[in-house]
Amino acid sequence: PIPFVLPPADEGEPFYKHNHQPSIAWLPNGDLLAIWYSTRSEYGPVLTVVASRLRPGKETWDPCSEFFKAADHNMHGSSIFHDGRGTIYHFNGMAPKAKASWKQLALLMRISKDNGVTWTPPRAIDDRFTTRHQVISGMLRTKDGVLIQNCDAVPGGSGGTALHLCRDGGRTWVDPGKGKPRPDFTEGGKGEGTIAGIHAKVAELSDGRLLAFGRGDAIDGSMPMSISSDLGKTWTYRASSFPPIGGGQRLVLKRLREGSLFFASFTSGRRQKPEASGMTFTDPSGKTFTGHGLYAAVSFDDGKTWPVRKLLTPGEGEFDGGAWTKQFTATPTRAEHAGYLAATQTPDGVIHLISSRLHYRFNLPWLVAGVSPGG
Repeated sequence: PIPFVLPPADEGEPFYKHNHQPSIAWLPNGDLLAIWYSTRSEYGPVLTVVASRLRPGKETWDPCSEFFKAADHNMHGSSIFHDGRGTIYHFNGMAPKAKASWKQLALLMRISKDNGVTWTPPRAIDDRFTTRHQVISGMLRTKDGVLIQNCDAVPGGSGGTALHLCRDGGRTWVDPGKGKPRPDFTEGGKGEGTIAGIHAKVAELSDGRLLAFGRGDAIDGSMPMSISSDLGKTWTYRASSFPPIGGGQRLVLKRLREGSLFFASFTSGRRQKPEASGMTFTDPSGKTFTGHGLYAAVSFDDGKTWPVRKLLTPGEGEFDGGAWTKQFTATPTRAEHAGYLAATQTPDGVIHLISSRLHYRFNLPWLVAGVSPGG
């Protein structure tokens, strides 16, 4: 992996010690664009959004520069998304002026049609400072053209994820769960308009249903899985086959260009001892081993089974994961143990997965190579 969080070249650009909560998108000109927040404190009004590009043919990301800021406002939570048709969407939260908190946010949106060089003035999708507005990377566009932006429904570590839906190309948005009672986050439980787990990621299944995984709200000791057959109006909750994750961690769920589902997460919580929990993986020789940390899984049947699971480790060396991850030692059985994950897949099939500081690159053939079904 290579770092994408690099200090600015200009001393006048804001850049602080805590860089976190990234989002990434590929652009029509071949650039990768990553955005994240930089701050001294997650609660303070100094928090700003910065950005960097990886340009075609380059092996080093550009130094970062400020991307989005309202003076004296905490700009908490960002998402960037290319709809595949030349329009780049940027969603961001914004706290009240001079407020040392991100629990109550307005929801803002702007777009670019020139590879992120210029942007429309930001407009408020919802100008009320309230919950259900903490933006999470993972926006998607359904086969029918519905835009879906995910946002944490609560400011805490559990309580679910809200969706904001648009059917008219970005003009009007609705939250199907606003004002609904708290869902029943249990096995077989149901709820209106809210996904189980915060920081949830969503994918559209081949039959039009939505599948989501989230952090917190564990069901029977497992990461919660949510399924909706009415575009997020109602959800049914189940225990997934994946271990739960916790503070300083965020998962990825994405439909690949090849048609399969891609999932990335961690084998255990950041605060657990590394030996507390691991997963069984298969090395290229066919031998099984217990691995710890960042891993990927692939499903070829719309999430019913995940026969491919692969540890995403650099193999050896000392790495700086940034944010809550800090330094970690990679070995053949140990990968990065925490980070806020985000991903995009470029037209050449390469999957670009970023954590809180590092950028991993691979493709589907590499994921499935040497991995026997079931592990």
